[in-house]
Amino acid sequence: MTHNFRVIPDEAFGSKAIIRIRDINAIVHNYNLFKAKADATGTLCAAVLKGDVYGLQIKDVAPALYRAGARHFFIEELSEGIELRGLLPFDDIHIYALGGLLHNEEQYFQQYKIVPCLNALEQLQRWNSYCAENGKGPAVIHLDTHMNRLGFLDDEVMELSTNYHQFTSHVDIEFYISHFFDIKGSDTSNSYKQLDVLNKYRSLLPDKPVSFACTDSVVLLDNKVFNFDMIRPGIGLVGGAPNAASPVSPDARHTMEVYAKVSQIKTVKKGQTIGYGGAYTTKRDTRLALVHIGYKHGYLRLLSEIDANPKGVYMFIGGYRIPVIGKISSGATTVDVTDVPEKILEQFHYAEVIGPNVDIKVLADTSGCYDILGALGVTNIRVADFTLEDYNRKFQ
Repeated sequence: MTHNFRVIPDEAFGSKAIIRIRDINAIVHNYNLFKAKADATGTLCAAVLKGDVYGLQIKDVAPALYRAGARHFFIEELSEGIELRGLLPFDDIHIYALGGLLHNEEQYFQQYKIVPCLNALEQLQRWNSYCAENGKGPAVIHLDTHMNRLGFLDDEVMELSTNYHQFTSHVDIEFYISHFFDIKGSDTSNSYKQLDVLNKYRSLLPDKPVSFACTDSVVLLDNKVFNFDMIRPGIGLVGGAPNAASPVSPDARHTMEVYAKVSQIKTVKKGQTIGYGGAYTTKRDTRLALVHIGYKHGYLRLLSEIDANPKGVYMFIGGYRIPVIGKISSGATTVDVTDVPEKILEQFHYAEVIGPNVDIKVLADTSGCYDILGALGVTNIRVADFTLEDYNRKFQ
């Protein structure tokens, strides 16, 4: 049995037990898939880089996307925007902060030319007052279309509509945004309800461009109806989807691989319990391997395979699927290697955690979310980290 299992030399791990390989070119490829859909409707294609690009690291991703033609970027908070401005200090770069304008941040938004996505009328009033004294500034209005998270609520939209020019006397509103909250497979009914709310708000406010579509809506919904003036793919850039029920484009490429060393192999009898709480009981005489990765490294504990809640999570060794069993510990995960030939275990002293044989979508399907991608991608001194280009140059 053979699969596309990466052969990693010992020197690549160095002193680390875990190695992470990030494919930046794959992100550019995925961005271009979305850009093609945007181009088909005459729409701008932005890129959402929040959370350090879901673990793929903004320092590498942003310059690559700029070279690919991206000019509009969304981040979550001011500090991310400042970092991005340092990476891309060009006049044609537009940076938008989805988290809004927090208290006492006004001067930094102006200094680093970051556009706040204003999420409440109070934020607009504060930004307008600051700009009245320091020069007119740009902003985006986030309309809450009944997600009840970030954004102007009904009463705030009504108040804004009756005093729009007063509230925006020193602010240039560039466009309106909103965000989908419930797109699952073929059920898109809530999205159309949100569209109705958005159109109601637009009828009350001055005409401006609109950005509504994100990863899932571009894949699932009618682009001619929902793309509007700008799409904002985020998790789709790294080959994922917002939830387990959403499909991923078959043309999307994986962007991250994670491998971890095996620290121990042992055999236990049928009926033995595994890990904390004895949550899993062996169904046969079982050969176990301890893989040196756990929740402190970002391998989320909710992926644990226990008798009461089987999830079917697995890793790979030499192309052989090895199920995760028992609760995931801080620094170790137990896998069942009973069916792996001895020669394979002798040849490979590490397991594939995410990669060609362990699709991130599989982990999202079993856990219900893509949190693991960002968790495993967090900058971590315990992990040997490479871009695929650097890895190939050094070890191939």
